[in-house]
Order: sequence, then C-alpha cells, then structure tokens
Amino acid sequence: MISRQRLAPAAVLGAAAVALAGGMAVPAQAASKPAATTTVDSCKVTYKLNGSWKGRSTGFTSTVRFWNTGSAPITDWTLQFTFSGAGQRVTKLWSADWTQSGSTVTAKPLHFNQTIQPGKQLTIGFIADGVNGDPTSVTLSGTACGETASKGQVLPGMAGTLSQLVEGYAASGDLRDALLRSLRNRAEQISRDERNGNQKLEIYHLRQFLKQFTYKRGTTDITPGASTALQNLGRTMLNNLL
Repeated sequence: MISRQRLAPAAVLGAAAVALAGGMAVPAQAASKPAATTTVDSCKVTYKLNGSWKGRSTGFTSTVRFWNTGSAPITDWTLQFTFSGAGQRVTKLWSADWTQSGSTVTAKPLHFNQTIQPGKQLTIGFIADGVNGDPTSVTLSGTACGETASKGQVLPGMAGTLSQLVEGYAASGDLRDALLRSLRNRAEQISRDERNGNQKLEIYHLRQFLKQFTYKRGTTDITPGASTALQNLGRTMLNNLL
C-alpha cells in the first residue's frame, strides 16, 4: 500500500498564520496514488504442485501465486504460463477465466479480482490431466515474472491430494451443498486414518466416500466431470489398499 503524505507540523502552522492574517492560502495537496495500469513494471510468481495421482487416470493439482511487485495497481491482468512437459491438460481452474492452447494456459480476472494492488498477490488453482511439468515461463500482462517455478512437491500419501481435489471443485463451484459437506468430512477422516496408519479404517472411509455418489445428492450437487475425477481417485486409493 502506498501511504498518503501528511503535512509537516511547520506547514500546518504556516498555513494557519496566513489564514489569520486574512491572506488566501492554497491547501497543500497529498501525493496522488499511481493510476491503475495494464502495464506491469515487475512481478514474481511461485508454482506449487499440491498432489498427483495415477490409476484409472493420471492427473495433478497445482497452485499458481503471483505478486505485483511494481509501484502501480495492475488492472485487467493476463497471466500466462507454459508447461515444461507434454500432455498436460487443465480440466478445471478457479479464481480466473481461462483457456489453453497447446502447453500454454492463459488466465484472466473475474469481476472480484480485476485489480492487483502494489505488493499484493493473487492465487489461482487448477486440476489437470497428465503428469506435472513445472512451467518454463510465466508472464503477467506480457512481463516475464521472477521466481517462475518452485520445485514440485507431492504431499505425502494420496489423502492430501483427495482433499485438494475436493476443495478445488468446491472453489470452482462444481461441488456444493450437502455433497460437499459429506465429501469434505470423509476426506478429513481418510487423511486422519492415513496419518495414523490405520489401513482398516481408511478402507472403510474410502468406501463411504464413494458411497456418497450413489445418493441423490451425488448427482444433483456435483458436475459430471468432477464426479468422475473424484470417484476415479477414490477407487485408485482403495485399490492400492486392498
């Protein structure tokens, strides 16, 4: 945040003296904030692999966080990043409108995050098919950003990935209401079972997780794509334990 300048005490007293003498004084003006711009002076980005899975399908979920390190607000930004590998295809991205062409993903703001103030950051997350490949380049409105990629780090075990997937689909609006509450609770139970090394309980809770999709809310509170992805990951985890 850029702070407004305050009048020095001497300037305030001087202005008061002029006013008392009957003179006209022009009030001192506070320094104006830089106007919002679509041009980026400088930026930095970190990329984090949150989890990945293999089985009936191969995929991963990641987070991209980007900062405005310049002096002026950035409005109507465009974030672009290019995967280093081949075959990565984003299937869901939240907190931005997005498109993908080849290995390059382009994200644009939604109504609530159109402007990035100096020193502030925004975060987007996504789910993708394929094997993760950290981005080779990241640009914000055409300006190359420093710290373009951190080393990918897979969360221990797959329970963390399951929770990431549930929260990702919740953030994108593909998972909601009663089903979201049920799956979130089951994912927390599965993570606790995995941490405690209780395989028997983990199998039970995974089966209960998958059972949620057989109820009415399992079709009304979720989109087909999200349902397929969550069930595939749940079955993969269950098969690995049996």
